[in-house]
Order: sequence, then C-alpha cells, then structure tokens
Amino acid sequence: MMFHELRIYDLVPGKAPDYLELFRKNGVQHVTRHLPLAGYWLTDSGALNRIYHLWIYASLEERAAARAGLARDRDWNEGFVPAGFPLIVRQENLLMRCEASSPLLDLVAAARRQAHPPDAQGTPMFGERLLTLAEGDGAAAGEQLGRWRAVSGAAPGRVLSLFAHAPGEDPFATAEGAARHEILRPLALSPLR
Repeated sequence: MMFHELRIYDLVPGKAPDYLELFRKNGVQHVTRHLPLAGYWLTDSGALNRIYHLWIYASLEERAAARAGLARDRDWNEGFVPAGFPLIVRQENLLMRCEASSPLLDLVAAARRQAHPPDAQGTPMFGERLLTLAEGDGAAAGEQLGRWRAVSGAAPGRVLSLFAHAPGEDPFATAEGAARHEILRPLALSPLR
C-alpha cells in the first residue's frame, strides 16, 4: 500500500530562511538516511512562513521503522533538532494516495530511499522554477507533477495537485476552480522541483 505523506510546518514569522538554511546545511543529510524524501517547498502565497515536505512510503510499517530510526539518529537529534524545532509553530500531516503521477514523480519514487548530501557552499537555496499546490478539482494548467487524495489527516477525501511552471510561465493559471492555491518555491535539494 504505497502512500505519500505531506507534512506541513508553519514557522515563526520571519524565520523561514533560518530554518531552511539549517535544514539544507545540517539536516537533509541526517533525515534522508531514514526518511524517503520526495519534495521540500516554501510557500510564496497563501499561508506564509509555511513549508511543505513530501515523503513516499511503501507501507505504514516502513514509515514507523523510518521514523524510529530518525528518532535514534544522534546527528539529527543533537545537530538539527535543538536549533530547528524551536522555529516551528505548528505541524500537520496528510497521508495521501497518489491518483495521477508524472515521469518526474515516478523517478523520484524509484529513488526515494536515496540519502541526500548537504548543500555545498554557494549552492542557491531555491530551484529555478515555481510550483503551485492546488486543492480541489481545478484547472490542470501547467505541468502536473502529481495528484493525490487525502486518506487521513484534516479533511480526508480532499484532492491536492502539484504543478511545475517554467520560468516566465503563469503560475496563476492553476488557481481557477481551486478551493485553495499556493505558489511554492522548491528548495534546490528537493527531488520534485
């Protein structure tokens, strides 16, 4: 029963750059030893100071084992948690089933257990293109990276779609008919970007 977990973190206002800098330099290499990262994004519209991250699991048992491994990881618990967790105001998650994939999402799912190195000095924080996250059955404009239906968490049954937009492409086109729409900036380290 493959499923995707969308984690939603609201950060202390104005502290998103600090959290993301810490994560990309002293967090991603530790967390991805255990958890299967698919995406990491900062909102540019909608709920500000919010990050979304997407993880792909083969089963609830795999998720439990991965999270237990992370809980025992000394580098994570001593290097990231004391500085990063105080910047988080609120956490939420959605467990979702993928209803429509894309070639990029399929590649990311196939490589989901790959550990990621920390960003090298001078690496830009964000990728070059914008993404949008739309809730509901809105217009499918842009390159759809995936569509999911929540099966657990707030509002089971809600549908979320992730779109990628080339530089210069209109990210507002995916808002038509959406119940909620947010523009996202993907971290350069994010597999889905």
